[in-house]
Amino acid sequence: MEPPVLSADLEPDVSVLMTVYNGMPYLADAVESIRGQTYSRWKMVIVDDGSTDESGDYLDSLDDPRITVIHQDNAGTAVASNHGLKLCETEFLARMDSDDICDPTRLEKQVAFLRDHPNVGLVGSQIVPRGAQKAGRVIPLATDHESIYSQLRKGQHAMCHPTILMRTALLKGIGGYWKQHGMFDAWDMFLRMGEVGELANLPEPLLQYRIHTGSINGKHMRKLQASIEFACELARRREENLPEIAYEDYFAQRARAGLLSRFAKQVNVYALLQYRLASIDLLGGHRLRGYARLAWSGLCSPGRSVNRLLRQLKLA
Repeated sequence: MEPPVLSADLEPDVSVLMTVYNGMPYLADAVESIRGQTYSRWKMVIVDDGSTDESGDYLDSLDDPRITVIHQDNAGTAVASNHGLKLCETEFLARMDSDDICDPTRLEKQVAFLRDHPNVGLVGSQIVPRGAQKAGRVIPLATDHESIYSQLRKGQHAMCHPTILMRTALLKGIGGYWKQHGMFDAWDMFLRMGEVGELANLPEPLLQYRIHTGSINGKHMRKLQASIEFACELARRREENLPEIAYEDYFAQRARAGLLSRFAKQVNVYALLQYRLASIDLLGGHRLRGYARLAWSGLCSPGRSVNRLLRQLKLA
């Protein structure tokens, strides 16, 4: 694909930041979905976070002046994101994962939305899960700031990180991403961005979110839930003007919780794991196993399952 030649008054105003760790075989599709955008005023910064597969070779083969590739030793997504952020000086910053696919009109629609809504600092979109054999139904997410922020504060999924476009100055103003706290840094960023500007989701799906087994396992889900809980605790402390608690101290307190509380958290993590695996099975054509896992998820966490069902029916 030949990159367009931009005149001086049409310099890029969007930086697309992607971090990659062993992104093959999906990486090329993700990159091409950005190169195929109807909006042409973009540049892309890709940080290869110490990949051990062919990702680095593929990235080095890209012959596109709009794309800058950085190679670093493996340090995690937060460090890679902050590394790439240093090279992003445009008005807007988009995030993209190495295994997802953008709608061709994504950047065009999101840039127009932020220009029309100066009070909004970050905008995402609805998503369509994509499995091994097919794409699923649109996953409905709230579109207004109050609903999105309230759900995030409760630990409920209300935004999808690879769909977002934000104002670069706001992100840098809050200090970027977590430096060291954990492997899931987006939740904390969402909450802090929601404290300095409004959050929004466009009503249409602009990203196919690939669901595959990858690193989806019990350890992965425990770290995810722990990071979400810690991000919500930090937000609570900011709201109440309390001092920030260290990551290690928070989880030391969490470990001292009663046996029943710890057991409930483990059951919740197991329910979430089964729900994610059920989604993979159903989108991969394994219907019997998928429905069995979905049933287990419902038995372990009825409230979560009812809430997700209502969201699918667009009643919540």
